[in-house]
Amino acid sequence: MVTAEIVCLGNELLMGITVNTNATYLGEQLTRLGIEVRRITSVRDDLEQASECIKEVIEREPEILIVTGGLGPTYDDIQMEVISRVTGKRLIENKEALELIKEHYEKYGLEMSEERRKMAMIPEGGKILNNSAGAAPGCLIKYKKTEIFCLPGVPTEVKSIYTTAIHPYLSSKIKTRITECKILIENCRESEIAPYINQTKKKFKKLYVKSHPQFGERKGITIHFSYSGEEGEKIVAKAKRFLMDKIKENQPKIKITEIGE
Repeated sequence: MVTAEIVCLGNELLMGITVNTNATYLGEQLTRLGIEVRRITSVRDDLEQASECIKEVIEREPEILIVTGGLGPTYDDIQMEVISRVTGKRLIENKEALELIKEHYEKYGLEMSEERRKMAMIPEGGKILNNSAGAAPGCLIKYKKTEIFCLPGVPTEVKSIYTTAIHPYLSSKIKTRITECKILIENCRESEIAPYINQTKKKFKKLYVKSHPQFGERKGITIHFSYSGEEGEKIVAKAKRFLMDKIKENQPKIKITEIGE
């Protein structure tokens, strides 16, 4: 299975000022492609700390690393410097990136400044990823066994670059897909169905099956089934039926609702 890690730069993430929606979004998107996301790390806008973090990720050799945050024009936008330091690839002014940045500001009648020009400094050999939702382009850098996708931190820009550039690229390379479904269990405690979940996991060893208490309009316990690989639909369907039958046999008062694939 293809493995990935996500690193999110930003003091605001660690200070509780900003909710890290980028991690949730990217984790979900990669998982849907059948990629195993092994770690998500948040780190401060500090050159030493961020460099050490990225270095440790590279040493673990994931096929994919996505880094968000730190691509803007201000003093604490250090992502490219971090990647340059870790990979040993010198920063150069990328002509394609510079043109994209100029075009972005020209739409608003704004001229280039040194701060804006800074966003065109890309590690040598980096492939530019167009950012149609903002100023700073992303880039793809291949280093050792890892492909590093460098993205800004604004969620709308992350989604834009992922949708238009990263998803098509990964989809063309990765053929394994993930199969998922959920059921809702009502009128019971999580501990009551835990034995049947454990039995299901034991029988279907490569299956991910997990209970999640649910609150709101429909209180209960959501059971999430997920399988990456061939015959996913068949295996997930069998596992779901196995668990539902076990619950019905032993806990007939429990209500079970299938809530979609």
